[in-house]
Amino acid sequence: MSQTQTSEDPSREYIRDLLSTDINEDQHPLPNSISDLLSQDYPLANLTSADRKYFRLMSANIKIFATERYPAEKSYQQGVLGAALMDDPDFSREPLPGVTRTKIESALMDHFARTSRGVSGWQQDKFSESIQTNRVEDNRNESSEKKGSLLDRI
Repeated sequence: MSQTQTSEDPSREYIRDLLSTDINEDQHPLPNSISDLLSQDYPLANLTSADRKYFRLMSANIKIFATERYPAEKSYQQGVLGAALMDDPDFSREPLPGVTRTKIESALMDHFARTSRGVSGWQQDKFSESIQTNRVEDNRNESSEKKGSLLDRI
């Protein structure tokens, strides 16, 4: 790493920003299958329009499967009666809080927006442009440092 480069590589910072999501799961965690849709792999995919449509439909199915695992509000499928209905003494699922249901919708929109960046390699093209720009700027900085008086080079 040259002395002119900062300790943080700009391309790494760009990728970190690109891959991060603002869906906060601290207080109301999302079901694992929904959290998986926020994987860092999806924004870097090279997709076709058909892939994007498939992703949208598949994520809608994942939402259905994830939310159907929880009883509906005011359902009999809760507590002891839920355990009896499910024939599972360990069944203890409660309805998903409204906040979590809203966060699931936000996560699906985030997933769709992030995967949309990969259609026809758009995100990869932007990433390549960023790397090339950074390299050109680094080369210019290094060449301007090399220029100077003869005494500076000794």
